[in-house]
Amino acid sequence: MCSLLSYWVLFNKLILNPQFEFYINLEIPTMNWNWVVVFGFRSIGMFLCILTCFLANMCFLINYETEIKERNFLNILVWCVQLILFVFFTTEDLIIFFSMFELSLVPIFIMILKWGSATRRALASYYFFLFTSAGAILMLVGIFLLIMSTNTTNFILLELYHFSEVKQIIMFFFFFWAFAIKIPLFPFHLWLPLAHVEANTEGSILLAGILLKLGGYGLIKVCVNLFPYGCYYFLPMIFCMCAFGIVHCSMCAIVQEDMKALIAYSSVSHMSFVVLGIVSQNVFGLTGAVLLMGAHGLVSSGLFGCVGILYERYHVRQIDYYGGLIVGMPLFGTCFLITTIANFGFPLTLNFVAEFIILLGLVHFNLFMYFFAGIGLFLALIYSILLFNKVMYGNTKRFIAHILDVRKSEFYAVGLVCVYSLILGCYPNIIIDYLAGEINYYSIKKLC
Repeated sequence: MCSLLSYWVLFNKLILNPQFEFYINLEIPTMNWNWVVVFGFRSIGMFLCILTCFLANMCFLINYETEIKERNFLNILVWCVQLILFVFFTTEDLIIFFSMFELSLVPIFIMILKWGSATRRALASYYFFLFTSAGAILMLVGIFLLIMSTNTTNFILLELYHFSEVKQIIMFFFFFWAFAIKIPLFPFHLWLPLAHVEANTEGSILLAGILLKLGGYGLIKVCVNLFPYGCYYFLPMIFCMCAFGIVHCSMCAIVQEDMKALIAYSSVSHMSFVVLGIVSQNVFGLTGAVLLMGAHGLVSSGLFGCVGILYERYHVRQIDYYGGLIVGMPLFGTCFLITTIANFGFPLTLNFVAEFIILLGLVHFNLFMYFFAGIGLFLALIYSILLFNKVMYGNTKRFIAHILDVRKSEFYAVGLVCVYSLILGCYPNIIIDYLAGEINYYSIKKLC
């Protein structure tokens, strides 16, 4: 019911009043400080809010067959993530932005500690806490410097403020590392495969589907929007990180034996692709980056949902354990096929449209990075096809005693991912036209 209400509110504001804003005025008389907190729906934030609603509903469907007590606890965690992300994507205040940015990690941390294996969850939690804490400290330093320079935390006022080139370089440096860890970019990606492997299916869906996008959204809203010269100054460094991330993580995905680890490395590669689009300094790159954030949110969630379906039946994630499942699980095989081909950007999927637009932006901006992006797409084709072939074809392994196709709730959860990926791949203008105004604004700021 909560998610249905969220859908109604979001689509109502999208169609009837897309520029909806509301204000909260907080006064602290003893400090002589008047703090006006603004919330509003911008197009990119709105797009990611709708993605959040969809993934929350997917989590509810995936855990529908679990025990009531465990299901209720999971639903509470999912609702907490949903509420936190709604505030994050709609706030126009930097302090609340930072608070929600860090608070969103708490539910995933709980999932890792509760459902992780006894031997690995401590290590996964340690990596998770260490990397995110380092990012939080750096962002706090950046916020402090920003307040000292402008005496405000309101994004609307900050956009009007002209920072000197030196200030842009310094503040971009502190904010960028926090977002790079969250995305995550190479070499700060080490926490992600461990977190995915130890988290339950719902945690992996939320982490890959939407929480990684907080870094991309922050990179657009803060770094590109407020410090365009800083973005230009650090371009060589960002390009090197993205190039290593695309190639290295794609090659790591090819040799993985755990399905969740493979998808996790794939996510790092795709998010590096997103960052290339964001910093490419043209409309094509930024449009493709936002589209790929949505496409990756759908497809990676669908893949983790498929892995969760198999793990719920056989309690094994090793690729070599499976084989020949297409015979006994035709519905699952169809969903797995669509999500797999979408993962490497097959035509008529949203991933193909997003990656093609990013490549158009890179052709106009940097042919060297266009070459690395092309290598990443080729490697994505290899590990995606290898994963599907090993799991679905060949002889049925003797370890598999029985084969049960997807339940109704599981089919709805994963099937909707396939349907939306194909529909939006055929009609991407539904999203592109809505995002055009804000993307043009950010692109013009970068050019200036």
